[in-house]
Amino acid sequence: MKKLMWWCAWSTYDEEFKDQLNKLGKLDADVAKDLISKPPRAWCRTYFDTQCKNTMVDNNFTESFNAWILEARSMPIIKMLEEIRIKVMTRLAENEDKIRHWKTEYSPQCMKLYNDYRAIAYGCTMNFNGDYGYEVSEGDDRHTMNLEHIRCTCRLWDLSGIPCPHAINAFMHQKVVPETQIHWFYSKEAYLLTYKHKIQLVRGIQFWNVDPAHAMEPPDMIKTIGRPKKKKDRIIVEARKRKGE
Repeated sequence: MKKLMWWCAWSTYDEEFKDQLNKLGKLDADVAKDLISKPPRAWCRTYFDTQCKNTMVDNNFTESFNAWILEARSMPIIKMLEEIRIKVMTRLAENEDKIRHWKTEYSPQCMKLYNDYRAIAYGCTMNFNGDYGYEVSEGDDRHTMNLEHIRCTCRLWDLSGIPCPHAINAFMHQKVVPETQIHWFYSKEAYLLTYKHKIQLVRGIQFWNVDPAHAMEPPDMIKTIGRPKKKKDRIIVEARKRKGE
């Protein structure tokens, strides 16, 4: 059941999405109805815009960030912000150094996916129409690939920016190295531009010049009704679980 729900989200073209949704509906109609009660364009790759090249359908950024700043969150506000600033500054520098040591001109994650597609491509069969069009069959599934418009009906290349197995077949037939058709977004040059601007250094708090007009007073203490809360904050507990503590 859960796997079918994910397949609905991972579908890249309309027919595939409807096929997976139909399978889910046969298992549990209520689950299928509940799933499509949320606009599919917000969670299904079939309806994603192709301008941004991305294969993800989930977002765990908030939880990951909360776990990452777990210790800093319990500090006073200035100390917390300073701790986060240093963590971010250090992380940006470390990431930039990793990029400079890439063994290829594209990101390792991108190349892993590309190599998976290439392996699948070798199991496909292809027919060429003598112009720009290709019919590429992958088992019982067949897609059309147009090199002139750089588009495949599976939409995987459009969405990810990494040539899909069908496109790889077409490029190999044209004697073009498929790897050269990977989108620039995945290149070392593009990633290094991401880390081009650095977080600037800050001297100790004793050197800070604070304008009295900008001084902030702490809020008045208000005694809340009821007994003090003893239960641990759920978010902090979940963050610690993610870290394996």
